[in-house]
Amino acid sequence: MNTHTPFARSAMKIYQDGLIIDGDAATLLTEAATERFTPAELAPATSPWDRAHLARQRASVAFAEPDYINHYPFRNPAYDDRLLQLESFGDLGDVCSRNNDYDPHWTYPTRDGRAEKRIWHLGSDFSQLKAARDQINAQPGQVVRIAHLDTGYDPTHHTFPDTIIRHDLERNFIEGEAPDSAVDPRSGGATNQPGHGTGTLSILAGKRIRLDEAGFDDSLGLAEHIEIIPIRIARSVVLFRSRAFVQAMEYIIRLHDDPVTRCHVVTMSMGGLASNAWADVVNEAYERGIFIVSAAGNNFGRATPRTLVYPARFGRVTAACGVTFDGSPYYQPDAPVSLMQGNFGPRRLMDRSIAAFTPNVPWAKIGCDHVVSLAGAGTSAATPQVAAAAALYRLKYFDELAALPGWQQVEATRHALFTSARKAIAPGFDNDVRLYFGNGVLKAADALAIPPAAALLHKTPADVVAWPILSILAGFVTLETMPRPENEEEQMMFETEVQQLIQLSPRLQELLDNEEKQPDDLSPAEQRIFLDTLLAIPEASLRLKAFIQSVTR
Repeated sequence: MNTHTPFARSAMKIYQDGLIIDGDAATLLTEAATERFTPAELAPATSPWDRAHLARQRASVAFAEPDYINHYPFRNPAYDDRLLQLESFGDLGDVCSRNNDYDPHWTYPTRDGRAEKRIWHLGSDFSQLKAARDQINAQPGQVVRIAHLDTGYDPTHHTFPDTIIRHDLERNFIEGEAPDSAVDPRSGGATNQPGHGTGTLSILAGKRIRLDEAGFDDSLGLAEHIEIIPIRIARSVVLFRSRAFVQAMEYIIRLHDDPVTRCHVVTMSMGGLASNAWADVVNEAYERGIFIVSAAGNNFGRATPRTLVYPARFGRVTAACGVTFDGSPYYQPDAPVSLMQGNFGPRRLMDRSIAAFTPNVPWAKIGCDHVVSLAGAGTSAATPQVAAAAALYRLKYFDELAALPGWQQVEATRHALFTSARKAIAPGFDNDVRLYFGNGVLKAADALAIPPAAALLHKTPADVVAWPILSILAGFVTLETMPRPENEEEQMMFETEVQQLIQLSPRLQELLDNEEKQPDDLSPAEQRIFLDTLLAIPEASLRLKAFIQSVTR
């Protein structure tokens, strides 16, 4: 629950000194051209949030936050160690023929006790995307545009849908790269996870391909009355800067004013830490009617937190969780640390979530122009399925949705997807559909049977990052004697930093029972442990620690 509403922000942000800075636009531009926002002589050990607090001391700066390099857990079984270790893709040898079968750690189709190779996720018993595609009879001039935010694409792969790519609109927001090309240069190395965007694009809009072993000769994804705007925001799905998402969304919002460039759907198969800069662009996109779906995130056993990442955690974004072939969650309670699985929860945030199918779904393999692995995985693979369903709904009710105010266009689409979603889960998970799947399991064709109805729609409150640290601190002093942040902006900076630390800390996740507990649910002893844990985190800012200690000492 948000403790306050977002304060008014300028339409422009400055990216300097490792920060995302918001304030008076005209003054910021002038100052950014001539000087730094933080002292050049700062010690290297100064935390990013302490730098942000220093920048906020300037009269022109209302809010600042670190431009973090987000770490997104992902490792696709389709890529074996030999592929990851290649320095380039010039000499693949037999790598393309390896690791293309189902991942045996998860369920998959079988016949007579043996694996049955097929493109199963499109079927009527699963996402219904094939049936939904077949229902669409769009009129001339009706085109739905989808922005694909990822690591780019491989233009040589046989699934690449070149005829529906808006090359004139594609963009690259990675510093030092060509700004008008979203091509993935295919850099190798274990930390780069090459080809993530090629894989997700093949699920979203992979063109017709013949896969004899799978008995498949059809389009993997959308094709008719669809345009794709590829936007490269990361060299690697594992590492990407916060500002790249902000810049990409600002660009998409600018495109919205012109009907021939207007984006209706955004799909992003990655995520990261809490960011109020992210909240700003999400709020603006929602008001304009842009449907955003983002991956719920991945984790590895109990080594990394398993709750929703941002921006999927925002209320105005639809979170894509994972459901496996047999209807189980993409989660194994006793999984080894090496096994990637999907994020979900906390329960209070699952009301804007839906599950789609992963793992063991098709995944176009970068550098292997004809290869589609059956080991596609991660909530990354679920996300484009939800985006495809949203785009098909937009096509089905193109004129009806266009007549609605912006936010109602988003909510009408979500109402159809959420209402039609299958409310079932495999045995062994306490029949807890909400915790693992949110609104249920995607049924794209059933969603098309639910027309927009404005009377049924409710506006989702504006998103803001706000973890109520003051609620805990209030238990240690009287209301009259408790120190206060300098202003609302500083309070938001503290709350954003605390939320980030919770996302990063397994110990804080444990204390909060995977964030199922709110501050008021903690006993006084647990509240003290929570604060002591925050104070012991080396990455926490000195400013935050000093504020906590001013209350608790």
